[in-house]
Amino acid sequence: MVLPHPNVTVAGAYQGGYSELDYSCHEKVPIYVQVVGTIIFVVVWPFIVLDMKWFPLGRPAAALVGATLMVVFHIVTQSEVYAIQGDFGNMQTIFLLVGMMMLSYYYDREGLLRLIALWIFGGGKGKSFGAILWKVCLLSAILSALITNDATCLVITPLILNEFKQQKRSQREMLPLCLGIATCANIGSAATVFGNPQNAFIGAAANVPLLSFFQALLPAALIGTALGIGLLYLFFFKVVLGHYKDEEVESIYPSSQPHHTIPATLADERESVALSYDQSHDPYQSSAVARERENLRNGSNGHAHGSRGNRGLSPRPNDKADGEHRNGKSDIEPLEPPSPAAPLDLPTPLKDRPIRERIFAAWLAFVTVLVVALLAVPPRPIVSAEFNLGLVPVAASVLTMFVDTIVNRKYAYDVILKIDWCVILMFMGLFVWLGGFQNTCYPTLAFNKLQPYMDLHKIEGVLIFTVFVIVGSNLFSNVPLTILIVHRVKDLCGAEECTGPLGGLLLAWISTIAGNFTLIGSVANLIVAEKARQVADFRMTFWRYIRFGFFSTLVVLFGMLPIVYFLGRL
Repeated sequence: MVLPHPNVTVAGAYQGGYSELDYSCHEKVPIYVQVVGTIIFVVVWPFIVLDMKWFPLGRPAAALVGATLMVVFHIVTQSEVYAIQGDFGNMQTIFLLVGMMMLSYYYDREGLLRLIALWIFGGGKGKSFGAILWKVCLLSAILSALITNDATCLVITPLILNEFKQQKRSQREMLPLCLGIATCANIGSAATVFGNPQNAFIGAAANVPLLSFFQALLPAALIGTALGIGLLYLFFFKVVLGHYKDEEVESIYPSSQPHHTIPATLADERESVALSYDQSHDPYQSSAVARERENLRNGSNGHAHGSRGNRGLSPRPNDKADGEHRNGKSDIEPLEPPSPAAPLDLPTPLKDRPIRERIFAAWLAFVTVLVVALLAVPPRPIVSAEFNLGLVPVAASVLTMFVDTIVNRKYAYDVILKIDWCVILMFMGLFVWLGGFQNTCYPTLAFNKLQPYMDLHKIEGVLIFTVFVIVGSNLFSNVPLTILIVHRVKDLCGAEECTGPLGGLLLAWISTIAGNFTLIGSVANLIVAEKARQVADFRMTFWRYIRFGFFSTLVVLFGMLPIVYFLGRL
């Protein structure tokens, strides 16, 4: 049996009914652990945040390589790997992502996401980008406050980008669109205790009531969202106004490229990625294969369904099976890209659907409202019950899967296939890689050195605390940083003991908005970047992101900080 390092406490401490890792450093860390752990962190970090075209490892693989190196060089022990993966916060993040991936499949299949796309893109390609961008940002902020920022980015990014592809809009609009989804999701999520994982940690560990979050952070989030949208329009005013040269316009479907079968739904896009993640292959053809396979399983010739179970969407032309070439011709007939002027397909009205489909739609609406209501319940010890940020979405998705099997007689494993395991594995690798850097104790030592100067009752103390959280959040993401210091904020009141939720509220606001600073600052940013690469082959690189993220984060964070501080002390 391999034991953990004696200088770092990594065992799960049973607190309040769950296991949470404690990375407190009690003894001097061996030089080997500090040096090698830091080298591995520094070497892998660029592959996580930068777009290395000369070495296309990709973020999921880079995270797994970083985790493996930490174990191989004994920075993280083998037993500690299981402790890290089984940590309360890490499992909560995984469960949240899995649950929302499964629920989003049903939202898409029933046409609910199509209604959102219609609200945003109604009018076709002729609609100005300025009229689209603010709607996307507003949708991202509102949904994040209700179902967390990570889940929001996971659901709406493929939806929005797929619609962009179908309308053949300029690729110059892609960057502000992705930035709007990611940054507004983070800002909007600050408003509620269940808006993001770090807020949930703070609400439970620092005993910050739900009412205190609304009182101090909701006004800041509302004004901050409006400010963030305004900065997007200001920063990309040429794109918003359409003032760029004709030769600068790059279409998602250049005329020189062959046409491909286009996945009509988020479900098809996910299966395309699952079946053909390698960029050298055509994921859309793989999607056609998968659709034909299910048609055969259901006894259909392919014409009856059009799109697998998409009762809320208009049927699409039949895709033939991708078998062996017959008579020198491929069995797949490529579809032409949709006409830019073609209107969006309206979902079939609920009253015109069969009774069983209406029953399932009613269940889906009920379970969605129930999830939001349960997540809004204040954390312990304010109430006796506990509704966890990760388990509630998983339970809702599993029950929905069960009801779908009963009502619609659908195979349950169809929805399980839609889980994006690339994203899940990326975060599992990140947990171990970041855990290895925490084992060097550098984050804890830095906090201990600065603690005497971070008096939250003084302006200079608040500023030093803000800078520390910004830097820490963008070195190894805001959730790990919050886990590391959330139990220490009560000691940041100088000689006095902190009373009230001020420390927790400041940590919630700063760590959330600091996630907009760089691409690695927030899980939501990485989800948007990875989905943009998968869905539209668009690379939101570190440098593309930081040009806007650096400036906008400073303006929004420090502009709203006095509001949070004043309302947090009431």
